[in-house]
Amino acid sequence: MRRSIDVPALVTGLILLGFASITGWTLTGNNVVGPPAMWFATVLITAGIIGLITSLRASRR
Repeated sequence: MRRSIDVPALVTGLILLGFASITGWTLTGNNVVGPPAMWFATVLITAGIIGLITSLRASRR
């Protein structure tokens, strides 16, 4: 039986989780190091990299 991974759902979930983490961090009164735009870009880049690795691994099988 072949398992299939829904990469768009994975990436969307990671993006939402990352944005929620940053928002929760700042709403609790903590400061972020660096500009907020850098953190949002980091979330997008990280989710994209994980999605790319996952899709490339799934296509090799």
